[in-house]
Amino acid sequence: MYRSQFICMVAALSGLLAGSAIAQYPGGGGTTGSGGTGTGTMGSPTSGGGPTSQYNFHSNYHLGFDRPESWGMKYFASTSLLSGLQPPEIGEEHRLGSISVGFEVGWLPQLDAGQRQIGFNGMAPEDLNKAPIFARPVVRIGLPDKFTAIVAAPLPFAGVFGVRSRLLAFGLERPLYQHGQWMVSWRGYGQVGSVKGAFTCPSSVLAFEPGSAGNPTECVGKSQDVATLRYAGSEFQVAYRLRSMPKWIPHVAVGGNFIDGAFQVHAPVEDGLDETRLWTRGGTFSGTAGVSYLFSKHASFTVDAFYSPLWVQRSATMPRTNDGLFNVRALINYTFR
Repeated sequence: MYRSQFICMVAALSGLLAGSAIAQYPGGGGTTGSGGTGTGTMGSPTSGGGPTSQYNFHSNYHLGFDRPESWGMKYFASTSLLSGLQPPEIGEEHRLGSISVGFEVGWLPQLDAGQRQIGFNGMAPEDLNKAPIFARPVVRIGLPDKFTAIVAAPLPFAGVFGVRSRLLAFGLERPLYQHGQWMVSWRGYGQVGSVKGAFTCPSSVLAFEPGSAGNPTECVGKSQDVATLRYAGSEFQVAYRLRSMPKWIPHVAVGGNFIDGAFQVHAPVEDGLDETRLWTRGGTFSGTAGVSYLFSKHASFTVDAFYSPLWVQRSATMPRTNDGLFNVRALINYTFR
């Protein structure tokens, strides 16, 4: 009994910590770091020349969580959240040492021109529509006391979509309550790593004159930018096994996330090599709803709809609006023992 109380306290504490992080960073105006106004991905437009003239190429800016650049970081961090998509338990008992291997695929919605306009505090476009999907293998290992460890790492797709992913997501989950057809479970999760690609200066802008409408950031070469997408989160899931159709298991989950994002520019521009670094921190909420289907005692398929509200102020004269992420994710899973 004491062990169960301790586990529930750990799950509740993780939820409180996630809520505390969200309360600490509510997505308000925020501040910028020293060395400048920090108004964009590569600085502030100046009246004497192009966007990069009279600009310190080595500044480190702290951005408010509702800035357009911050929205881009939390948007793509949210696409990789290790939330939802929990395979159903096979049988009544948790098996110590069980190994499950799955493959997750998530749809990445194409961003419109306004959503891609995140550079220079919403004044310049960036090449954000790199990949149409997010895919990764997922491994689960049964631990003592009904805990399950989760490890997931996306496929790099370096030669296909022009990005190199070096992300590692990990988590720990456990059922908290099981009675009849109902199950309530908890998961804590996090991610470290980065994604590298030509976001600020893609090859498509190099055909245009630096400073022109087709090349507003004065690119003279292809950039090698690095987006760091770290997060920590906690969620609770409720699942129900249908009596009339026991192979179908609907479920819903809600979670809180603390996102710690950074964007390291590495872009050759007309006035030099821009190596500006931007960073932001803040909290988000997320929710999933879906259904799992049991093919057999070992194999299952899960599909979820995911949504996370993401607040952004796209210019100083515009109000804060919610431009959230909605996508659909699927997982096919096989348990070996």
